[in-house]
Amino acid sequence: MMNIVWLILAGAAGGIIAGMGMGGGTLTIPILTLALDVEQKTAQSVNLIAFVVMSAPVLAIHVKNRLVDFPSLLKTAPLALVGSAVCAWFAPDVPAEILSRCFGGFLIALGTWQAVKAVIDKVKEKKGFSPKMFPPSLVGCSLLTVSDTAYYPEKLKKKNPA
Repeated sequence: MMNIVWLILAGAAGGIIAGMGMGGGTLTIPILTLALDVEQKTAQSVNLIAFVVMSAPVLAIHVKNRLVDFPSLLKTAPLALVGSAVCAWFAPDVPAEILSRCFGGFLIALGTWQAVKAVIDKVKEKKGFSPKMFPPSLVGCSLLTVSDTAYYPEKLKKKNPA
Protein backbone atom coordinates (compact mmCIF):
# COMPACT_ATOMS: atom_id res chain seq x y z
CA MET A 1 0.00 0.00 0.00
CA MET A 2 2.78 2.44 0.90
CA ASN A 3 4.50 1.74 -2.43
CA ILE A 4 1.32 2.81 -4.27
CA VAL A 5 1.30 6.09 -2.31
CA TRP A 6 4.91 6.76 -3.32
CA LEU A 7 4.16 5.94 -6.96
CA ILE A 8 1.21 8.36 -6.91
CA LEU A 9 3.39 11.07 -5.33
CA ALA A 10 6.13 10.47 -7.94
CA GLY A 11 3.55 10.84 -10.72
CA ALA A 12 2.11 13.99 -9.18
CA ALA A 13 5.57 15.55 -8.77
CA GLY A 14 6.46 14.75 -12.37
CA GLY A 15 3.13 16.15 -13.58
CA ILE A 16 3.56 19.39 -11.66
CA ILE A 17 7.07 19.87 -13.03
CA ALA A 18 5.90 19.02 -16.57
CA GLY A 19 3.00 21.45 -16.22
CA MET A 20 5.46 24.25 -15.48
CA GLY A 21 7.15 23.59 -18.82
CA MET A 22 10.07 21.52 -17.62
CA GLY A 23 10.65 17.86 -18.28
CA GLY A 24 8.66 15.89 -15.73
CA GLY A 25 10.87 12.87 -16.41
CA THR A 26 13.82 14.80 -15.02
CA LEU A 27 12.19 14.30 -11.63
CA THR A 28 10.03 11.22 -12.17
CA ILE A 29 12.74 8.88 -13.45
CA PRO A 30 15.17 9.48 -10.54
CA ILE A 31 12.31 9.14 -8.03
CA LEU A 32 11.24 5.84 -9.57
CA THR A 33 14.75 4.41 -9.90
CA LEU A 34 16.43 5.71 -6.75
CA ALA A 35 13.61 5.93 -4.23
CA LEU A 36 11.27 3.20 -5.45
CA ASP A 37 13.81 0.74 -6.90
CA VAL A 38 12.14 0.58 -10.33
CA GLU A 39 14.41 -0.62 -13.16
CA GLN A 40 15.69 2.19 -15.42
CA LYS A 41 13.99 0.85 -18.57
CA THR A 42 10.68 0.52 -16.76
CA ALA A 43 10.94 4.04 -15.32
CA GLN A 44 11.71 5.47 -18.76
CA SER A 45 8.80 3.53 -20.27
CA VAL A 46 6.40 4.83 -17.63
CA ASN A 47 7.67 8.36 -18.23
CA LEU A 48 7.21 8.06 -22.00
CA ILE A 49 3.67 6.72 -21.65
CA ALA A 50 2.79 9.56 -19.28
CA PHE A 51 4.35 12.04 -21.70
CA VAL A 52 2.27 10.80 -24.63
CA VAL A 53 -0.94 10.97 -22.58
CA MET A 54 -0.22 14.49 -21.27
CA SER A 55 1.29 16.01 -24.40
CA ALA A 56 -1.90 16.23 -26.50
CA PRO A 57 -3.91 18.45 -24.13
CA VAL A 58 -0.84 20.50 -23.20
CA LEU A 59 -0.03 21.10 -26.87
CA ALA A 60 -3.62 22.15 -27.51
CA ILE A 61 -3.45 24.66 -24.65
CA HIS A 62 -0.14 26.09 -25.88
CA VAL A 63 -1.45 26.39 -29.46
CA LYS A 64 -4.61 28.09 -28.16
CA ASN A 65 -2.48 30.55 -26.17
CA ARG A 66 -0.27 31.11 -29.24
CA LEU A 67 2.85 29.96 -27.44
CA VAL A 68 4.04 27.48 -30.09
CA ASP A 69 6.79 28.69 -32.40
CA PHE A 70 5.74 26.76 -35.51
CA PRO A 71 8.81 27.62 -37.67
CA SER A 72 11.11 26.23 -34.96
CA LEU A 73 8.81 23.25 -34.44
CA LEU A 74 8.95 22.37 -38.13
CA LYS A 75 12.76 22.57 -38.05
CA THR A 76 13.29 20.42 -34.95
CA ALA A 77 10.43 17.91 -34.94
CA PRO A 78 11.56 15.73 -37.88
CA LEU A 79 15.05 15.20 -36.41
CA ALA A 80 13.60 14.59 -32.95
CA LEU A 81 11.25 11.94 -34.36
CA VAL A 82 14.06 10.20 -36.25
CA GLY A 83 16.36 10.30 -33.22
CA SER A 84 13.62 8.95 -30.97
CA ALA A 85 12.82 6.11 -33.36
CA VAL A 86 16.49 5.12 -33.73
CA CYS A 87 17.08 5.18 -29.98
CA ALA A 88 13.85 3.25 -29.29
CA TRP A 89 15.04 0.60 -31.72
CA PHE A 90 18.34 0.09 -29.88
CA ALA A 91 17.21 0.73 -26.27
CA PRO A 92 16.03 -2.83 -25.54
CA ASP A 93 19.54 -4.13 -26.26
CA VAL A 94 21.28 -1.58 -24.03
CA PRO A 95 21.87 -2.71 -20.44
CA ALA A 96 19.86 -0.77 -17.84
CA GLU A 97 23.06 0.28 -16.04
CA ILE A 98 24.33 2.05 -19.17
CA LEU A 99 20.98 3.81 -19.63
CA SER A 100 21.12 4.90 -15.98
CA ARG A 101 24.62 6.28 -16.39
CA CYS A 102 23.71 8.08 -19.62
CA PHE A 103 20.63 9.62 -18.00
CA GLY A 104 22.65 10.64 -14.93
CA GLY A 105 25.34 12.17 -17.15
CA PHE A 106 22.66 14.05 -19.06
CA LEU A 107 21.23 15.46 -15.82
CA ILE A 108 24.68 16.51 -14.60
CA ALA A 109 25.48 18.18 -17.95
CA LEU A 110 22.10 19.91 -18.01
CA GLY A 111 22.48 21.14 -14.43
CA THR A 112 26.01 22.39 -15.11
CA TRP A 113 24.90 24.18 -18.29
CA GLN A 114 21.99 25.84 -16.46
CA ALA A 115 24.24 26.94 -13.59
CA VAL A 116 26.87 28.39 -15.92
CA LYS A 117 24.18 30.15 -17.98
CA ALA A 118 22.65 31.64 -14.80
CA VAL A 119 26.04 32.99 -13.68
CA ILE A 120 26.77 34.45 -17.13
CA ASP A 121 23.33 36.09 -17.24
CA LYS A 122 23.88 37.55 -13.77
CA VAL A 123 27.30 38.93 -14.75
CA LYS A 124 25.83 40.50 -17.91
CA GLU A 125 23.01 41.99 -15.84
CA LYS A 126 25.47 43.68 -13.46
CA LYS A 127 27.45 45.14 -16.38
CA GLY A 128 24.40 46.98 -17.65
CA PHE A 129 23.35 44.36 -20.18
CA SER A 130 19.74 44.99 -21.18
CA PRO A 131 17.87 42.23 -22.99
CA LYS A 132 15.18 43.20 -25.51
CA MET A 133 12.52 42.02 -23.09
CA PHE A 134 12.22 40.63 -19.61
CA PRO A 135 13.32 37.00 -19.11
CA PRO A 136 10.59 34.40 -18.50
CA SER A 137 9.12 34.99 -15.09
CA LEU A 138 8.50 32.19 -12.64
CA VAL A 139 5.96 34.38 -10.89
CA GLY A 140 3.92 35.23 -13.98
CA CYS A 141 4.65 31.89 -15.70
CA SER A 142 5.42 33.82 -18.89
CA LEU A 143 6.68 31.58 -21.67
CA LEU A 144 7.48 34.36 -24.13
CA THR A 145 11.12 34.98 -24.94
CA VAL A 146 13.00 37.38 -27.21
CA SER A 147 12.50 35.10 -30.25
CA ASP A 148 8.73 35.23 -29.75
CA THR A 149 8.54 38.92 -30.62
CA ALA A 150 8.65 38.13 -34.34
CA TYR A 151 5.76 35.68 -34.08
CA TYR A 152 3.63 37.09 -31.27
CA PRO A 153 4.10 40.89 -31.00
CA GLU A 154 0.68 41.32 -29.35
CA LYS A 155 1.72 38.99 -26.50
CA LEU A 156 4.89 41.02 -26.03
CA LYS A 157 2.94 44.27 -25.72
CA LYS A 158 0.72 42.76 -23.02
CA LYS A 159 3.66 41.36 -21.02
CA ASN A 160 6.07 44.27 -21.44
CA PRO A 161 4.26 47.57 -22.01
CA ALA A 162 6.64 50.37 -22.90
